[in-house]
This record gives sequence, structure tokens and C-alpha cells, in this order.
Amino acid sequence: MLLSDTSWAYKEAAAALQADWRQVGRGKELVILNAREWPISPPPTALVTLGASALRMAMERTGTQADWARVPILSALLPKDGFTAIWKRPPSWVSAAYLDQPVERYLNLIRRTMPRLTTVGVLLDDDTASQRQALHKAAQDRGLRLVIGVVDKPDAVSSALRSVLADADVLLILPDGAVADVAVLQHVLMTAYRQRVPVVSYSPALVKAGAALGLYASPSQAGRQVAGMLKVPLGAASVLAAWPASRWADDFTIAINEQVCRSLGLDVPDVTVLTDALRREEGMR
Repeated sequence: MLLSDTSWAYKEAAAALQADWRQVGRGKELVILNAREWPISPPPTALVTLGASALRMAMERTGTQADWARVPILSALLPKDGFTAIWKRPPSWVSAAYLDQPVERYLNLIRRTMPRLTTVGVLLDDDTASQRQALHKAAQDRGLRLVIGVVDKPDAVSSALRSVLADADVLLILPDGAVADVAVLQHVLMTAYRQRVPVVSYSPALVKAGAALGLYASPSQAGRQVAGMLKVPLGAASVLAAWPASRWADDFTIAINEQVCRSLGLDVPDVTVLTDALRREEGMR
């Protein structure tokens, strides 16, 4: 396993995988390294990368050393946009445990916490046709109406936000390139709050910054997902042939900004109650 650095998130994810290794490793050794410790050879049976720097290093290694060319790689602690920005056309033996939550889970959260709010606004960049279709279908299946603001250039965020907030009851912020900049996110949060439109976001940092709710995978949850995805291929006759496809986050954590919720008149259930309800809805334990 290759860590981008030694910060707490990478260590926490690595510790979660290490804790599950006896059940998934099939007798293979788990070696955890940071980027500065990465050896030149020999190549491992498989490689897990945590974060952008580690994935970038792995991609460069597979492109420059013949014996690394077909080493299966599983990326974690990156959203889908971050993964595809680094490895635009990965082979079948390079995949990811995305940090992104399934859109259905976000909408389930909105429906359970804000049942009277039925119009959901979202900002997306111009290159997300398939994501827009998935969002529309998921919203329609749940009796929700979707209002999408397309951000086709960096200076179009304000106009797209105004258009969405004019119609939306709640704003969903996804880990999308349209609103990736910190200053843009702060502007979106402040503008939505001033118009008394609650925001559901994808990170605890955004909840602290003013979003009403957050739905995200913690580093330890991401590490456990990696362990689950490795169980079958590491026990197969051919690790390469059994390598898993990329997946959205399996598990989730909910964060609530109680002060913002009170200010907006939202009566949100307790985190534990809400988490249990969403798990039951998805058939999770």
C-alpha cells in the first residue's frame, strides 16, 4: 500500500485495511509505505494507492517500467473526478474505491430529513451528461424534482447558482469540478444560507463551514471498503482477471450542523437514528 503522505487520513485508512488483512490477505504480506519509501523493484502482487500523489506515482511507474505494466492497482481516498483527472483511460486492472457517495443515498437523506422540501438543486459542470441522467432518474424514483445549474465556465457559477436557488428548496453540493474551488464553495454556502436554502454536502469540512448536512465516507470506512474489494481477487487463481471494477462508497457517515438546522427551522433526526434508517433502506447491516 502506497500512501501519498503521512497525514492522519491516510494513516487511518491504512490502519483499517491492516485490521482486516488477516481475513482478506490470503497469506500475502501487506507492506505499507509512504511515497518517499517506495522501492524501485520488485513489483508487488497488487498495489493499493491512497490519495492523488500515490496514484500519480503508480501511473508513472507502470508507464516507464515493463515489469510494473500489468500490476493491478486499487485507488482509494479520491473522488471519481480526482481519479479520472489523473488516469483518464485506465486499463481493467486499475480501479478505484471512490470517496463519492451514490446519488441515491444523498436523495434518501434529503427525503428523510426534509420531507416537505421536494425540489433539489445541484450545480454540475458541462461534461456530466450521464451523471445528470442518473440524478434525474434517482430523483424521479423518490418523488423529488431536480433543478440543475450547468456551469460551463469558471465565471458562470454565480449565475447558475442564482437560477437554481430561485427554484430549489434544498441545494445538493456534489464533489464536482463545477464547485471544486474553496472560494466558490464558500460563496455557494453563504448565498444559499442567506436565501434560507439548506445545503447537503459531501464533506464534514463543508458542514462546519455552513452546510446543514453532510454525507461522506470516513478514511476508516474507505480502508474497510478496500479490504472488501481485495478479498476475491487475492484468493483467485489470477489476481489480474479477478480485479474488481471501480465502485462508489459502500459505507457512509452523516454530519449535522445543528446550529444551521435550527436557524433554518429544520427538525433533523438524531444522527444515530438517521444512520440506522438509511442503512435499513439500503439493506445494510
